[in-house]
Amino acid sequence: MCIKMLVMLFTIMLFQSNLNANPVDIAQRNGQQAREALVRNHHVLQAYLKRMDPVTKLLPRRGDNRTWYVRDSAADLYPFLVMAAYFTDRDVYHNQMHEILRQELWHSTRIGRLSDNVMPGGAGFEHETADLNRIIFGSCEYVKDGLIPLTELLGHHAWYERMRGIVDDMIKHAPYETRYGRVPSMSDEVNGEFLQALTRLSYLTREPRYINQAMAIVDFYFKEVIPKSNGLPAHIWDLDTGQPETDMFNFADHGNEIIGGLSEWVFFLKETGHPRFTDFEAPMIRLMDRLLEVGLNADGVWISKIKPSNMEIIDKRHAHCWGYLFNAVYTTWLISGEQRFLQATQQALQAVTENPAYLDDPLGSGRNYGSNAYSDAIESAIVFLNRLPNERTSAVLDACVKRFLGRQREDGIIENWYGDGNYVRTALMFALMKSQGAWLEPWRADLSLGAVRQDETLLLTLECESPWEGVIRFDIPRHRLFFNLPVNYPRLNEFPEWFVVDQDALYRVDIQGQHKHRTGGELRRGLAVQAEQGSATIVTVHSLPGPPYRGK
Repeated sequence: MCIKMLVMLFTIMLFQSNLNANPVDIAQRNGQQAREALVRNHHVLQAYLKRMDPVTKLLPRRGDNRTWYVRDSAADLYPFLVMAAYFTDRDVYHNQMHEILRQELWHSTRIGRLSDNVMPGGAGFEHETADLNRIIFGSCEYVKDGLIPLTELLGHHAWYERMRGIVDDMIKHAPYETRYGRVPSMSDEVNGEFLQALTRLSYLTREPRYINQAMAIVDFYFKEVIPKSNGLPAHIWDLDTGQPETDMFNFADHGNEIIGGLSEWVFFLKETGHPRFTDFEAPMIRLMDRLLEVGLNADGVWISKIKPSNMEIIDKRHAHCWGYLFNAVYTTWLISGEQRFLQATQQALQAVTENPAYLDDPLGSGRNYGSNAYSDAIESAIVFLNRLPNERTSAVLDACVKRFLGRQREDGIIENWYGDGNYVRTALMFALMKSQGAWLEPWRADLSLGAVRQDETLLLTLECESPWEGVIRFDIPRHRLFFNLPVNYPRLNEFPEWFVVDQDALYRVDIQGQHKHRTGGELRRGLAVQAEQGSATIVTVHSLPGPPYRGK
């Protein structure tokens, strides 16, 4: 029997078992899934701590290349080890993870706060000369792939300040002068990534330098690059000739970032009532209609690459990170209210449900990108399940994640390269989905915390193999509190919010039948719980109607 058929049979069985299970059973199963993901993350963390360079304290690019690459080690490995440490080993989080930050500042910064690659053993920079394009690309990858997710999840810690420093110096050193202002790159990948960072910081600070820089990039693309590239942004632009240098648009990563950046910025202009929103609303809609017209396969999922000049398909295989570009489609629905954009997103999610190859990319597309492809595909589904819940899709996802997690070796390594950080990111995202954003402090490998949500009530089950005493901590509306976003729109590298508590609201908490009231702020800091081995501790949290509360 083929793998696809086996996956579908398992999915149907899992879906039917969910329909017949009671909430406690579902929460316990979710807890076991979350436990496995966290335990495996802890193993990755331990494995890579052994690979820190003894002199620089930095992390390798690959098992056979111990050089610290900014675009790889810094962007795709280190930040997610920070997250793994935060949730599974606070001593490592406070010590080794902060030490790496200090050392990368010391060893890798080369043009202001922009960073370059560092050889192991204290041998200095990999390249004798400081190439600004290389340094901007690596630093921008570090911001978008690593430092933004760290801030989205953990808030304004030291990595947030590192992010702002890099963004400020990218503005300062942007080398390309266009008629609309300076921009950091001629690459749609770099400019798209930078737009995403500028949008988040513009929401948070409203500082003119971020807004003006974003406006320069958006004007450049909507007024020059896209009109001269047959309606799609060229991958690389030639500023001297005013024409595309590379006649290609990539619907996967390393190209689709520009669409996400443009949609985020246009949505920012709308939400802040900026007078220039009317300049960009119609061009954004036209761009998205064009993408949907030429970029979808028969199932409604993105192909990989196309030539903008004649719309010839270069690579018809599906984009493994299919959801990244649909983030922008969904955001365009929020911008315009046009239902076709929401419907296109729903169709893609339906296609993923019916054909698990879209979540099983190494098997489905023939690319064999390994765990990195799994990560991008799985995270695409998690982000949209957060907004468009679907039990069948969740069952498909569970089956794929089980195989994804099983790719880990006994020594904790997955594939022996910086992409192992993406494994950590995906596993953590899945674990938090299964616990509805709640987590335990202190963490132990024998602990299982799972959750089921019904409207405003959260049911949690806590299980342990030996007595445990600690706190359950609850999530907050991080999009608003960490980045001042008025709307929790889907965005690349976000960590979705599930059950969140408002810190000044009241909640009724039941622990093993004992009732009490707690504020959201108290739940954020931690709900004290004692658990015994052999039986599940049941906790329910219910949002009280109000305020006002008295008499309700």
